[in-house]
Amino acid sequence: MISHVASPPAPMESLLIGSGCALYPLGWDSEEVRQTCSNRSDQFELGSCQIGWAYYCTGAGATLAMILCTWLACFAGKKQKQYPY
Repeated sequence: MISHVASPPAPMESLLIGSGCALYPLGWDSEEVRQTCSNRSDQFELGSCQIGWAYYCTGAGATLAMILCTWLACFAGKKQKQYPY
């Protein structure tokens, strides 16, 4: 029963994390980022700054969670075989 309640929101959560990663570069044209990155930053262009490994790990984790949670949700409602022990 719990698998029917907990499984459907999991792919949506990974979609929200992925969309956050996709929207993150929109803030690179702010004044604080321009001052830090030698006034050459713009949306989706970071200038002289670099993206850290945490951003890539978050994107990879969101992708992996989307694939894995969707795959597991497909099998959550299936009945288990009853083995006579």
